[in-house]
Amino acid sequence: MATHSEITCPKCGQQLRIPNHIGGMLMACPSCGQKFHSDFKLAGAGKAARVRPAAPTSLWAWLKDLL
Repeated sequence: MATHSEITCPKCGQQLRIPNHIGGMLMACPSCGQKFHSDFKLAGAGKAARVRPAAPTSLWAWLKDLL
């Protein structure tokens, strides 16, 4: 399994390698200094997603669910 992803700088086109464990961080291209964010990654993205119940329709229903 690769430990990094390759992306292209949006300004100068330089190929950049970003570690896979980094996500949503502000980075700068070492060639031109252009700042950009790496792709946001969720922890456990490969695992089955948990389904959240729908939000209650009223404040009273929300409070009742808490009790």
